[in-house]
Amino acid sequence: MHEFNCGHQECASQFTSSDKDNLMRQVADHLKEVHNVQTATQTLLGYLETTCVTTTPDR
Repeated sequence: MHEFNCGHQECASQFTSSDKDNLMRQVADHLKEVHNVQTATQTLLGYLETTCVTTTPDR
């Protein structure tokens, strides 16, 4: 399971998905809708994946 916790100090959004690609699509949509980032670059998504996504083993 993959979980994203938004690191913005005024945002408490969280998303989970069993598929990392699906999760990152949710993150890109979140950036656009909530944080007004019109184009989520691969660099930005890579950074957020490294710093804001945790992965736990499936049980």
